[in-house]
Amino acid sequence: MYGLVGIPVTDFARLAEIKGMKFFGFRREDTAVHAAAAAGFLTGKPGLALTVSAPGFLNGLTALAQATKNCFPLIMISGSSDRHIIDLDRGDYEGIDQYNVAKPFCKAAYRVDRAQDMGLAVARAVRTAVSGRPGGVYLDLPAATISDMATKTDTKIYKVVDPAPKQLPSDDAIDQGVNRGKFKTIGMPFTLSNYKPDYKRAPDLGENNKEILTSLGYDPDQIEDLVNKGVISKVEKPSNPRTEVIKGKED
Repeated sequence: MYGLVGIPVTDFARLAEIKGMKFFGFRREDTAVHAAAAAGFLTGKPGLALTVSAPGFLNGLTALAQATKNCFPLIMISGSSDRHIIDLDRGDYEGIDQYNVAKPFCKAAYRVDRAQDMGLAVARAVRTAVSGRPGGVYLDLPAATISDMATKTDTKIYKVVDPAPKQLPSDDAIDQGVNRGKFKTIGMPFTLSNYKPDYKRAPDLGENNKEILTSLGYDPDQIEDLVNKGVISKVEKPSNPRTEVIKGKED
């Protein structure tokens, strides 16, 4: 969990650590949420960020929106003011309707009004963050919910089964891609010297993992171990890349 503690989420973070979760504290909420989003991108599992209400929430909101735009799975949890004050616009310290403010900037926003619903809220957030096009999810925790008590009989922990079901392309879509032949890309349109540009295609994601790790001192066994653990992907260079460069005139 990445975040910045304060009222009303201090005890939330403390209890999470007691239960075995690691908490990484930051000086600003946006950097904490960015870190959680990066963790989500690297692991494929939703990164978890925690912020305080109002200013902390708004600082993290920009990173939440960025994670959603970049398709990084992320869950941002923020404490918020009591609903009966916010909903009637009676004015409260740091009183912002965070639930509705967050909605346009993430895949989904959920408000947890009862402690016994926390397990369900987390399960829905996980499924939403990784299903289909990954992105950010916001969980709103009013102060009354954080201080609420729930018995084991009332609370249920849900195991998210197959949160991101595979969506296989149709045969027609595959045939269309295969039959397109080579893809054309633009080369250097003109030159101002006798330098002959070296036209190259952009490498596939992970294609140069082996070369880069070797240059950093990793031996083949260590690289293979990283592949087996799923830390990096094993991508072979294509023998016949379907990329054709349109060269400019050389005269």
